[in-house]
Amino acid sequence: MKFSRSMLVAMLVGLMACLPVMGTNGAMLSPMAGTVNVNGQPIVAGSAIVAGDAVAVSAQGSARMVLPGGSMIAAAKTQFRLERNANVNQVNLAYGMVKVAGNLPVAVSHVTVVPASSNARFAVTALNGPTYVRAIAGNVKVVGLHKTYTVKAGEAIRFQDQAAPASAMGSTGVALPVTIGVAAAAAVVTGIVVYEATKCSNCVSSPAQ
Repeated sequence: MKFSRSMLVAMLVGLMACLPVMGTNGAMLSPMAGTVNVNGQPIVAGSAIVAGDAVAVSAQGSARMVLPGGSMIAAAKTQFRLERNANVNQVNLAYGMVKVAGNLPVAVSHVTVVPASSNARFAVTALNGPTYVRAIAGNVKVVGLHKTYTVKAGEAIRFQDQAAPASAMGSTGVALPVTIGVAAAAAVVTGIVVYEATKCSNCVSSPAQ
């Protein structure tokens, strides 16, 4: 299913108007392409979700979630759960890629990616291998390793939850992150995420699981 830019803008304006009614514990979720399931059931544009709901995006799909203080685009095959942690909404990413704008932390593996400000934009990719965190605008903090790492705008880090020599592991059992420069950060996105502009200007796709 294709959406024109004007239709998408109108839909998002409507979703934002509904957010005060929901309060701070939920979000509005809309398929942008393909099918999006919540707790195993397909949804339509503007569906309300709450903490504890599990979301799965189809192989040809993508989704946009809007909530107070932030928004997120989920790529094809992405699986995540909306959570409430210390009175703050966050996403627990099980698989796939998400792009976040605003104050929306993303938990993945043993760590949490926390935006440093409401102006931050960042992407988290967790496939069958290393996890990548890329700061697009503003800084983000990666919390839960042996120390907190700050990823600056235009940079990225990668880390992997796997068996490794003790000298290369943090106290959480996660391999210590490797910093990637600006050019490499762009290469990470180019190599992992495919923007299908011919299908939908806002759609993103993850590789096969």
